[in-house]
Amino acid sequence: MFYKVALAMCLTVFVGHVEARNGHKYKLEVVESAISHKLPAASSLAVVDDQLYAISDESPYLYKLDTQFNIQSTTTIKKFGKEFFKPNGALDKKVKPDFESMSTLDLGEGTGFLIFGSGSKADLREWGYLVNADHSQVTERSLKPLYAQLHQLGNFTPKQEFNIEGLAIAKGKVYLLNRGNFGDNLIFETELSEILEYMAGTREALDTVIVKKVILPRMHGFEAGLSGAAYSEELDSLVYTASIEAASNIHKKGYILGSFVGVMPLAKFAAEDVIDLTLYSAILQKDGKAVTSKVESVVMTEKHADHYKGMLVCDNDDGTSEFFKVILHKLGD
Repeated sequence: MFYKVALAMCLTVFVGHVEARNGHKYKLEVVESAISHKLPAASSLAVVDDQLYAISDESPYLYKLDTQFNIQSTTTIKKFGKEFFKPNGALDKKVKPDFESMSTLDLGEGTGFLIFGSGSKADLREWGYLVNADHSQVTERSLKPLYAQLHQLGNFTPKQEFNIEGLAIAKGKVYLLNRGNFGDNLIFETELSEILEYMAGTREALDTVIVKKVILPRMHGFEAGLSGAAYSEELDSLVYTASIEAASNIHKKGYILGSFVGVMPLAKFAAEDVIDLTLYSAILQKDGKAVTSKVESVVMTEKHADHYKGMLVCDNDDGTSEFFKVILHKLGD
């Protein structure tokens, strides 16, 4: 059951330094929220023909949702026996594939989904999936060789954790976002054609990979970690999310200090070796205080002359998922 929350005051975030390539500035207004008790730990969103889809890092399903975030139907991405599920429908942590990132793509016969596990545990969370347009076929592929290559290219130390949390497709490129829990926030850029060949099993490594370090805001000594992204064609930018979690290591849940939404122009990614998004990132606030929900993903749904509509999803680490409807207002040139 969903409990819609009518906000007495809109949560308004001024994105004073968030600028797309054309110099526009924005403010982010959260106008409505809802909590799902049936979709545990939602981790990524996608839109196909005005229809909203979600995945979870504690579930083996692709969820189709209505405009009020109620579950309409599910597609099984990976099968598990009943013995692996908790009473609330979530998968046991010991077996969950940890679906953290998803993007839509044109598969010829229609729009499908590319879904990646986080890679935060060897073998268990190193799997990728292609779901075809009518959801009748799911292609599974081990990401172990691919993630090993990215791990090497990212210059990870033995103590740094690999954790892919975001995936966006733009202009024939794939962007994979590594959450810097106890290492660097990184964005890997590669060719979509090579990713599709990898998923088809016709290649074991990528020929073209560009790696960029990302700098995000800090609070109480903790840096925000990238958590999701979606491409906006109108802005020619990645609209990204990030959150700050105060935890002693990647495998322990910590207190959420705050979450951010920002707009990173692709021109900025191309031009800079180290990408400082500190001033491009706006913290979600209410009454001047940070909202302590862990934003995991964003989608932009409607374009208007002076604003864009979209949605955010948060994993509350309590078996529920929280959704926000948002408006990105253009403030001027």
